[in-house]
Amino acid sequence: MDVLLLSTYELGHQPLALARPAAHLIAAGHRVRCQDLSVEPLDEALVRAAGLVGISVPMHTATRLGVRLAERVRALNPTSHICCYGLYASPHADILLAGLADSVIGGEYEGPLVALAERLARDEAESATDAVPSARSSANAGLAAVPDGVITRAHDGGVFLGRQPFLLPRRDLLPPLERYAVVDTGAEQRRVGYVEASRGCAHQCLHCPITPVYGGRLRVVPEPVVLEDVRQLVALGAEHITFGDPDFFNGIRHSLRIVEAMHAEFPSLTFDATIKVEHLLEHRAHLPALARAGCLFIVSAVEAVQDHVLANFRKGHTARDVEEALALVEAAGLVLRPTFVPFTPWTSLADYLALLEFVERHRLIRHVDPVQFAIRLLVPRGSSLVGTPAMAPYLGPFDDATFSYRWEHPDPRVDRLQEAVSAVVEQAAARDEDAVLTFARIRALAEAAVSATTALPALAGREAVGAAVAAPIGSAVRLSAELGDAAIAAALARGALLPPVPRLTEAWFC
Repeated sequence: MDVLLLSTYELGHQPLALARPAAHLIAAGHRVRCQDLSVEPLDEALVRAAGLVGISVPMHTATRLGVRLAERVRALNPTSHICCYGLYASPHADILLAGLADSVIGGEYEGPLVALAERLARDEAESATDAVPSARSSANAGLAAVPDGVITRAHDGGVFLGRQPFLLPRRDLLPPLERYAVVDTGAEQRRVGYVEASRGCAHQCLHCPITPVYGGRLRVVPEPVVLEDVRQLVALGAEHITFGDPDFFNGIRHSLRIVEAMHAEFPSLTFDATIKVEHLLEHRAHLPALARAGCLFIVSAVEAVQDHVLANFRKGHTARDVEEALALVEAAGLVLRPTFVPFTPWTSLADYLALLEFVERHRLIRHVDPVQFAIRLLVPRGSSLVGTPAMAPYLGPFDDATFSYRWEHPDPRVDRLQEAVSAVVEQAAARDEDAVLTFARIRALAEAAVSATTALPALAGREAVGAAVAAPIGSAVRLSAELGDAAIAAALARGALLPPVPRLTEAWFC
């Protein structure tokens, strides 16, 4: 079968979600082409030739883009079978199957995707030999039998989470590394390769989209496969490796063996990894080993610096733990780059300002991408937050268009501030502004929002409060975007005291 695998967005790196299934499909005898539409235009001829079109939906942004892509694919090739696969596929199967996709695959998708291609090829061959064309002669007209792990409109094949073999990803089918994000150390830029040593997660944080699909399960990629993939990435020009595991210390012995072997073979190769605060504390003795092996920085989902918010997420750490983790990472000669979900139903204006003060007090301004200060909690279908006492009072209906539940903050001033911060961050990104200056604008916004509302009289209803604060915050946005020369000079002077911090040039995480 002619198979076309498409990615719309995979966090600024080569889409492993194309290279991995491509290897399995090719091994099974299928003809596979891959396209990453974040860096190249859609080849319409490839779409028209494909019997099976797989659209990768590993995350929220990719899923929203994937819906629009599915509509375009259907218009170009009405008889192709469209399959959406990845983390976001199975929880949102009803939406994706509503006139867009013919099937969806979640969980460990390589095996079911191969089985789907085999079934389609078999059905196509049987149809070609029928004296009278069967009802399934078009690839999207229906399957004679649905493989396990494949969900269609007529049949729920469930989510496959079993163990499966891992093959060497087919990097040769992807655009070159120079088309993707790089690591900026402050002194130089390094080409990046992306690998995973494990999938799923042993932990079950309530707001994480991995939790409802994997339910605490972890799938380890064999060490030889990971190391051979690193070798082919180095041959393609990689000077730095990003380990995209949800938590690199879920299987700590496995991960340490990989980075030690990698460093022995490629001493100049650097890397980064994502590790929970909880694991940074538990495995503190191994942090120096990461530094010796070439770790430039660690990403950690701190999420909040208020214990009540962290408890509602069941993050497994406290605000004090965050401070301890920062000290441990610094003592090991490493850099911690925290990520946040600063706008939640439980975050007050004072809480938000306290987060900014925490970042400034710990000299983390250059450690945090400005977009992290604008993120509003996403609650996708199947989220483990749904039904919890903490979330229930604020949760609205599910919005098919945004693939998330609507929710409103009990204080409309917080929602207005989030909109204002998002606008400032977007403007700053368009100008490629220094993160220190953007932080100064955000802090000015937060302080203006607090000061503009401290004397707010008692008003009835969200609408009245929203109207009362919209104008002051709107003015704050304009003031923040037009900081005076003295304020700009002061911010940049503070920034000059903060050394450059290694970072990926792609800052989006979801």
